[in-house]
Amino acid sequence: MAHRGLGVGRVSGFVVFLFGAMPGEEVSATVTKVHRRHAFADTTQVHRSSAHRVEPPCPYFGSCGGCHLQHLAYPYQLATKEAVLRRALAGEGLELAGELETVGSAEPWHYRWRGEFHRSSEGPPLGFKSRSSYRVVGVSDCLIHHPTITESLSAVGNAVAVQGRGVQTVQMTVGESGQQLLVDTRPEGRLSAEVASAAALGPGLTVTDESTSLSYRGREFRIFPDSFIQVSQASVESLYETVVEFLGEEVAGVHVVDAYGGVGVLSLRLVDIGADVTVIESNPVAARLCQLHAEMYAPGRVSIVCGPVETELPRQTSARAVVLDPPRAGLAPGLRDWLRVSGPPALVYLSCEVSALARDLNTLCKLGAYRLERIRLIDMFPQTYHFETVVLLRRT
Repeated sequence: MAHRGLGVGRVSGFVVFLFGAMPGEEVSATVTKVHRRHAFADTTQVHRSSAHRVEPPCPYFGSCGGCHLQHLAYPYQLATKEAVLRRALAGEGLELAGELETVGSAEPWHYRWRGEFHRSSEGPPLGFKSRSSYRVVGVSDCLIHHPTITESLSAVGNAVAVQGRGVQTVQMTVGESGQQLLVDTRPEGRLSAEVASAAALGPGLTVTDESTSLSYRGREFRIFPDSFIQVSQASVESLYETVVEFLGEEVAGVHVVDAYGGVGVLSLRLVDIGADVTVIESNPVAARLCQLHAEMYAPGRVSIVCGPVETELPRQTSARAVVLDPPRAGLAPGLRDWLRVSGPPALVYLSCEVSALARDLNTLCKLGAYRLERIRLIDMFPQTYHFETVVLLRRT
């Protein structure tokens, strides 16, 4: 299967990428788009099915663009993502020094603690963009979002319909151990309070437009609507403890930079293993929250630099290790080149986009600057083609 959860078929040598098809199957499909060298199609009937095929439990699967792999049994989803990662690395000429480690999700359903919903003109008032167009598919439930979100969809949607004439998108974040819902309306952010107060939800659940908190290893972290969070809270342990495992005891007493550090969840974990941490974060609100969290939990052990990683990281000349968790687009070209020439002895790179990761690793490992020592796939996004990868690089 290709990236983005598409089956690959061929007709007289012409490649067709098929939504809803799996290797070894015989299907009928309708062509939706044709390019010079390939086409896209939707599976309409399965004549011979794979042993790994399951019935998608969501009634919106296929029309909604949120999920891509519900028709794959979960073990096969993991195998498919492994194959995608291997092909991406091989395409850039990268070789694994050891085995590819894979960690599946403990919760393949209802794992997302944050969701972004668009206003729908038909059916339920909130939904997701269609898989094949800009139309919004209204939904009354979503099987990959936290129950607090899905149980609030109707009430929040009705509040948007009544109070938020200019609202096009609603972001909902679960906090306070599932007992609070943080609502943010866009582009009319000023209407968040009205929507939150109008959303009549059940007892025991608080709706707010201001902030909420998430916890990790006994620490509470304040979260605002524009604060970055790891949406799959069930897999945060797998992600962050992989970083701790990869760096190990060697960072005790040394300077470590947490680039793109957000509100400081991982930074404080690095302090736990003895590191002196500098956080680089370009978002002023997130940087301020990180500073507050550091003052609460590790006074004097964390310094915060508010600015772009591209300009601030090269100034951290004493760093012995750097943790990189960039946006989906990956590292800026100038930063890749600087790391290749002048980077620290150890890099841990967290990526949610396999093509950007492979491109960046190509630059970092080119001419032997770094070697790829360990790599672990962490499936934080079951039922979709997305996944996280954590890579340990050593300077040669």
